[in-house]
Amino acid sequence: MAKNIKKILAVLETGPQKKFGQNFLVNEKKTNFIVNEIILCNKKSVVEIGPGLGSITEKIIDKDLKVVCIEKDKILSKYLQNKYCTSSNIKIINEDILRISIKKIIDADKVIFGNLPYNIASKILSNFIDEFHNVEHSIGIFMFQKEVADKIMSKVGSKSYNAFVVKIRSFFNVEKLLDLNESDFWPQPKIKSTLIKLVVRDNQRIPAKEFKEFSDFIFNSFRIRRKTLINNLLNIYPKNAILKSFYLMNLKESSRAQDLSVQEFTELFTNIRN
Repeated sequence: MAKNIKKILAVLETGPQKKFGQNFLVNEKKTNFIVNEIILCNKKSVVEIGPGLGSITEKIIDKDLKVVCIEKDKILSKYLQNKYCTSSNIKIINEDILRISIKKIIDADKVIFGNLPYNIASKILSNFIDEFHNVEHSIGIFMFQKEVADKIMSKVGSKSYNAFVVKIRSFFNVEKLLDLNESDFWPQPKIKSTLIKLVVRDNQRIPAKEFKEFSDFIFNSFRIRRKTLINNLLNIYPKNAILKSFYLMNLKESSRAQDLSVQEFTELFTNIRN
């Protein structure tokens, strides 16, 4: 795969662009694994972020799925447009994913996939959470720097367990699908990658209208990690409401944010507001 990619890029008179964080997946076996995971989502179409030269795109189209590709690189975007100019199952959008709303081009019948540039992966994920936390049956399959994926999967009490992790897992079930080595890409990055799957929770306890307040609640809970959770929450809620909720949940007043599970956070938020 690497030889073919190099050949195509040579013809296009371009190469991997660092400013776009381009590292092309060249492991055929893992490419097929990813495609199979997308198929297993049982959706009618796919939104692909950063398709590159279309190594995954073409396999998805072969499975009779419709694809919307969002590619920032003008050269690669034009290449894909020319390659699939006769296909009615694909749409190429030459745009920065951070400047558009995915929600405007997606519905519950689509799965979002992205081999995300490491430098903006967290921002893309944050936008995905904000846009799709209350959209039933939403599914995202993303490739992250392994360090970022490990944080998302981190356990209660660990150093990596933070507000972003709690926010994600309050609304989505998260599953690790695959680890990828540096050699699975060209050019080889200096870090390993991990593929994870996010599926919106059916049993959410936080109503959509309270999403913003809940996000602020989580952020303030972790505002200063060395402080107790009570002291952090005094910025936004009355002390009596906090203490009453701690008593109802049998929480220690010395508890810190990193001591609470995702379920306990949603329960605490609900109790304080009531």
